[in-house]
Amino acid sequence: MNVLQAIHELSTAIRTSEPFMELRRAYEQVQRDPTAHQLFTKFRTLQKQLQQKQMNGLPVSDTDVEMLQQHLHVIEMNENIARLIRAEERLNELFAQATAAMIQPIEQLYDGHS
Repeated sequence: MNVLQAIHELSTAIRTSEPFMELRRAYEQVQRDPTAHQLFTKFRTLQKQLQQKQMNGLPVSDTDVEMLQQHLHVIEMNENIARLIRAEERLNELFAQATAAMIQPIEQLYDGHS
């Protein structure tokens, strides 16, 4: 089987999985709630800014991290966003399982079990 074809099939499977559908429903609910939408958008902006700093090799200050954590605490109080975060965590668990399966051949090779 072609690896790229398998990746495309995995992408399709993820989009139709229950964890992704749950994430979609939770995200749509956040979009319909103006307060949640504003809080979530601000959080994502802060998160992206910190990631950009890290990717550019710039230092991330304790103040930056603290600000992001404080904002996370605030947004978690919104039930719609809390639901979205829980759904994202479940989908991330699925990604972790997929990643583990993908690196298994390398681990087996290095362990002498090719």
